[in-house]
Amino acid sequence: MSVIETLSPVVVRDFIKGRGTRIATVTFLKADGSERVANGLFRPSSHIIGSERGFKQSEHMKAIGLQPFYDLQKKAWISFYLDRVLHLK
Repeated sequence: MSVIETLSPVVVRDFIKGRGTRIATVTFLKADGSERVANGLFRPSSHIIGSERGFKQSEHMKAIGLQPFYDLQKKAWISFYLDRVLHLK
């Protein structure tokens, strides 16, 4: 059985902070162990408006290690655990 190496959550957080509103590609492990590649945004641009409730939910998710991510293909918010990221671009 091979061991899959993930990126450090610190490296992932630093990448997210530096990315701003530019598009990113994230490869991560889903809950079932399969890989997922998503293109999208960590922080929405001004035309995607969030509510106060959405902001509170986002902060709670981040506190437990989940990262909200706007998937451009699905046109929906998804999330992934910081400690399950395989690749960032």
